[in-house]
Amino acid sequence: MRIEDVRRLTGPNLLGPGPLVLTELVLDAGETADAVVALWRGELARFRAAVGLTPVEPQVPRAGPGWVAVVFEAPLDEMMADAEAAEWAGLSTIELLGGRPALPLEPKRTEVAAILEKDRNPRLLELELEARRRVVPFLWDDDEVSLGHGRRSVTYPLHALPEPSTIDWSRVGAVPVALVTGTNGKTTSSRLLARMVAESGRRVGLSCSDGVSVGLERVREGDWTGPGAARLVLRHREVEFAVMETARGGILRRGLACDACDAALLTNVSDDHLSTFGIENLDGMAEVKAVVARSVRPGGVVVLNARDARLMALAPRLNAEVILFADLEHDASAEAAVADHLELGGRALVARGGEIVELNGKRARSLLPIASVPITFRGAARYNVENALGATATAMGLGISHAAIVRALEGFGSADNPGRGETHDRGGVTLFLDYAHNPEGVAAALAVARTLRRGSAGRLFVITGSAGDRTEREIESICAAIHAAGTAGVFLRELAGYLRGREPGVMPALFRRFLVAHGFQPAAITDVGSEVAGLEAALREARPGDVIALLAHVEREAVRQWLTPPPLA
Repeated sequence: MRIEDVRRLTGPNLLGPGPLVLTELVLDAGETADAVVALWRGELARFRAAVGLTPVEPQVPRAGPGWVAVVFEAPLDEMMADAEAAEWAGLSTIELLGGRPALPLEPKRTEVAAILEKDRNPRLLELELEARRRVVPFLWDDDEVSLGHGRRSVTYPLHALPEPSTIDWSRVGAVPVALVTGTNGKTTSSRLLARMVAESGRRVGLSCSDGVSVGLERVREGDWTGPGAARLVLRHREVEFAVMETARGGILRRGLACDACDAALLTNVSDDHLSTFGIENLDGMAEVKAVVARSVRPGGVVVLNARDARLMALAPRLNAEVILFADLEHDASAEAAVADHLELGGRALVARGGEIVELNGKRARSLLPIASVPITFRGAARYNVENALGATATAMGLGISHAAIVRALEGFGSADNPGRGETHDRGGVTLFLDYAHNPEGVAAALAVARTLRRGSAGRLFVITGSAGDRTEREIESICAAIHAAGTAGVFLRELAGYLRGREPGVMPALFRRFLVAHGFQPAAITDVGSEVAGLEAALREARPGDVIALLAHVEREAVRQWLTPPPLA
């Protein structure tokens, strides 16, 4: 046996509705989960008794071939000590399984006792209890505690908390919160939904893979899609409405930051980031996304892509209103599901007849032509048609006016969505910059890039790469999509900072192998050192009318500077 991980899940998560201490164990050949967990439980109980902690009842919520997850609840001010105790129990179990004596209690007992002494915080538990009783949002981490959200919040240092009786509880409360999750389209949908809210006149706090912003102010740069980003938004005193992209990594590592939200948008579930955190298939990934859907409070809405059967399977298990969206113009497979939903009095947003249409029971209302939504590239970017539908459905569920929604759809263009279908012209060559990084996303992005070629002789060049945690099957599928797009040449780069356990050069070599297997001549494949180097190399081969698609675009600042013309002397 070995310990895969021990960590605190600090909010609603895949394994439970609240904070948990999680231990993940990987079994050796011949070991059974029941026997290993029984030994671990015994060692945990022995250690906790020695430290003076009350007994717990660890549960096994998930297990698979060769691995098991064990969890137990703990008071907030005890979770760090409990995690240390769980890890010690795992190490002692390893000794027992190897036929050796169990680990001695010291010096670990003294170390954990010191952690408990430092972390003990009865006031924290009192505030948590009183906030729950008053139905006031409660946020906590290792440094701060917040009551309420946004402009209706107050934040205190963790070790300088007030007595509950001294707080003016009438001044703290919730602001509307929308969470956006899914495999593809999260960032674009979050940005567009935030624009719709802003058009309604409210100051929006937005966290996404591009950073954190409040209104027009950029608060943080970089990929902010986890619980830390959510807390940053929800604690900002100027936020009147929060829109937060919520990635699967944060859900699995820590859980959600907030206990409840008013709306959840689930864009889709496709082949991406499988075989991590025990998620081996798309059904498992759908359950991860369902954590967000289940966090919607009574009276809120869950927005689901009707084209995704796994998301639709969640609907009967939800306690909130479900609104569907579907690009029926591009794929009629969801027509029956939408019709059944409407028959029951439900709501839906669909694309049909070149229009975005709101359906409510037997009533239909056209909002605007799809061609009037810039990010759809006059309907060529069907994935952005879906993103527009999902954001619109969520905004409607939150009570945003039709006028504000239409203004946002018509005014939200490439400049508002950097790195997602961003276009530039260089001497008649179109540069198409997109984050597409998984098979479905790459195929969709290249379908749009092909439409940007000018004239029958226009060619397509692709600059791409991948993070090291992609499987060979995923890389092969990406290469198949690149070949199917009729690509004239491919420029491969290492994604610096995204090796994720792979040795340098491994991912470009995998791309090259699969590209050649799909029929590319080796001479049509070039290794480059960076995104800028790839753009420069591709431009040397391109001619007016061609398109260069830069995919898995992460070197944002370097490319931005390269695109910016030098100031005139």
